[in-house]
Amino acid sequence: MSALLRVEALEATRAGVKALDGVSFTVRPGEVVCVVGPAGSGKTTLVECLAGEREPDAGQIEYTGRRDGLAAVLQDDCPPGRAKVGEVIALFAGLYGTRGLSSHMIELLALGPLLTRRFASLTDSERRRAQLALALAGNPELVVLDEPTAGLRDGGGRRVERVIDEMRTGYGAACLTMDDLAQAERLADRVVLLRRGTVLAQAEPQRLVRLLGADWALRVPPHVPVGEPPDVRVLRCAASTYLYGGREALERAGRDLPGASGPIRRTSLRDAYLVLSAEPVSADPPALTGRLVGPRELGVSS
Repeated sequence: MSALLRVEALEATRAGVKALDGVSFTVRPGEVVCVVGPAGSGKTTLVECLAGEREPDAGQIEYTGRRDGLAAVLQDDCPPGRAKVGEVIALFAGLYGTRGLSSHMIELLALGPLLTRRFASLTDSERRRAQLALALAGNPELVVLDEPTAGLRDGGGRRVERVIDEMRTGYGAACLTMDDLAQAERLADRVVLLRRGTVLAQAEPQRLVRLLGADWALRVPPHVPVGEPPDVRVLRCAASTYLYGGREALERAGRDLPGASGPIRRTSLRDAYLVLSAEPVSADPPALTGRLVGPRELGVSS
């Protein structure tokens, strides 16, 4: 299937610092792609480039859909404070020649009580839902959202997640940025792991998790000496040490580590990110001991 959006070798500078360094990925029709990374990884700069708000220094962005088929919502986007939500949605629908939002989408976003209110009176959660409604009012083929659930309480975040989940069939495709790896694992058909403006890897979330080569994980405080337990892989980070392996091997290792924190748990996308972005915390000991796979061994794009 041909790509609806293709980003090739994108580079951009922000405040004198390289925010994007050779970023490449695609979004196909019917796909939700999450670009995931911590603050400072280049996510907002990327969305600004996709939305036409910022000119990249190098690289190419190619959108192959219809001329008016891309909608983007940046975190600070908002209509004038005196404008009413329902009136602006109707205005957007008129500009794009659509019927606006379906009653189902209005219900999903809990917009009914907001339609007669002015944007200036909305809470952050309400404003974020209204922004998403404006993006969908033009019936876009591709929606680009910058941190769509950032700062939302559980109820508002779940509503936005349900809307994103429905974009696959109702609106074509979505490209989201976020720093919540657990949320990306729930929502995404494919994730692009971003760190300091560089793509670490991109693949389906479960593929990244599976290819770690371990099903279970155990967290240990960084001051606890771990050594090299048999049949266990060790990842030393600044705030914690993570042990990966089979459940029985971790149980054996945990009995010898009185400082082990929390239960043994299933590996997740967060573990894949930690492994792929691991850097030595000192020359001795190394950040990784045992055989813990890296991006080349994972066999995924980087």
